[in-house]
Amino acid sequence: LKLQSLVGPFAPFSATRAMSVGSAVLVTVDIKADRIDDFLKAMEQDAAGSRDKAIDPGCLRFDLLRDRDNPNRFVFYEAYTDDDAVAHHKTTAHYKAWADFKATGGVEKQSVEKAESASLPPWAFQTGATGSSTSATVLVTVDIKADQVENFLKVMEADASNSRNKEIEPGCLRFDLLKDREKPNRFFFYEVYENDEAIAKHKTTAHYKGWADFKATGAVESQAVMKLENASIPGGWALQP
Repeated sequence: LKLQSLVGPFAPFSATRAMSVGSAVLVTVDIKADRIDDFLKAMEQDAAGSRDKAIDPGCLRFDLLRDRDNPNRFVFYEAYTDDDAVAHHKTTAHYKAWADFKATGGVEKQSVEKAESASLPPWAFQTGATGSSTSATVLVTVDIKADQVENFLKVMEADASNSRNKEIEPGCLRFDLLKDREKPNRFFFYEVYENDEAIAKHKTTAHYKGWADFKATGAVESQAVMKLENASIPGGWALQP
């Protein structure tokens, strides 16, 4: 059996779980304040359908998070097996719910970052369960000096692997590393924690110190952090378990 036969948009769920992310989108939207309720209704439908393997089999993950500093700003964290899976997603009724909402003018601004983990080692994308609620998530964007990418990945393997270890970090729900598809030295950390106390605990660990020490060498050209949460989104559906 060829590997290619397992990675298309209609691959079995058990196979896709074992695969890396060939296509991810990080979508940031600003929603008109008086349209938030309508937006959340559309996104609940989009999220539920995207996670249904009978309907959207190539979607590995679909989370909705809210900016902690701007309550009208939201981030979609979407991970797919490949570009064919993204194309299939855009043919579905649940995607249409979002597209129809957008067509009404409820979105003030939108930006999209295209990413992947397929070019990274298998540890980059977490395959284990996440949880249902977070009051403290960070989406970190970093540009790494080209000659330091190999060292960066060594540091991040230790950081990601140990962050997921519940004996070390019980409050860390998820830790993914993705790579920008257009800028080869740009990476994204998607870190989901139960609360701010769990983030504070993370920053006391040896694996976090490995990242901090790497950063102190000057190997990071730029860094931006978005602070997110989903605890304020009603219904408990926004974070994929």
